[in-house]
Amino acid sequence: MGFRDILVCLDPTDAGEVRLRLAAAIARNCGAVLSAAFVLPEAIPGAPPYGDGRVAQPIVRAWMPNPAAIEGEIPASGEGADTTRAPALIDLVEQRFRQEMRPHALEGDFHLFGSGEGAELAALARSVDLVIYGQHSPDWHLPTGFRPEDLIVGSGRPVLVVPYAGKFAAVGRRALIAWDGTREAARALHDALPLIADAAAATIMTVRAHQADFEADAPALQRLEQHLAHHRITATHEESVRGDVPIADLLLSRAADLDVDLIVTGAYHHSQFREALVGGVSRDLLDHMTVPVLMSH
Repeated sequence: MGFRDILVCLDPTDAGEVRLRLAAAIARNCGAVLSAAFVLPEAIPGAPPYGDGRVAQPIVRAWMPNPAAIEGEIPASGEGADTTRAPALIDLVEQRFRQEMRPHALEGDFHLFGSGEGAELAALARSVDLVIYGQHSPDWHLPTGFRPEDLIVGSGRPVLVVPYAGKFAAVGRRALIAWDGTREAARALHDALPLIADAAAATIMTVRAHQADFEADAPALQRLEQHLAHHRITATHEESVRGDVPIADLLLSRAADLDVDLIVTGAYHHSQFREALVGGVSRDLLDHMTVPVLMSH
């Protein structure tokens, strides 16, 4: 069963434009309703792009049907989604969203969130099939509680995180599936099935500490390949010994070699606190991703 209800988080940057177009393409392919969430950014007094209290960079041309009309101020952190402070910015983002929806007769709602409303966004995300979110970007400062990992862990839904740099018109034609046998990995693979249903190539990659570990993995990997074959997805399997190289680096390097457009992985096998202290695959991927990553927790 494919996605029928998708939520995309938007911002008026180049990365937000890429995310909007990708979300619309996925919604069209799935025949899904596409709703949008816009999180008012955190103001950074005295620092670009918000230092003058008006909307300047990083607003890009695609979001500016009438640049002279942009006069609204961005609320400071802690003020919440005060629509009286930034009406032009809110209208701009919603208009661009509607503009992308209209030619394809897509349906969906527009939702607004401000500082302190991360839990409300997570609650909304729990009512959809897929969330499309942006990697943390230096161009757009979201308030506390709106990091990708907050939504991945808090929503219980698959989250497709899109890098802030690069163009991504489609995902799932060439997929790299990170597999370690955990429940998070199984959940992510299941959640990714609608995206990789027409994959031209799918590679299951297992990374272990020792070569001897792969023998024990063999029966489960064979069943996994058969499971994908039942979904008419032909997959191959690769093994890699970790050594001193972080697992995220191995995945990203192999993704580049295979020219994949999607990485599928379970997220936060350990607690966010532990990963914040000692690092982890999820944290490293979120920091250094080069292609969209579908994560499930």
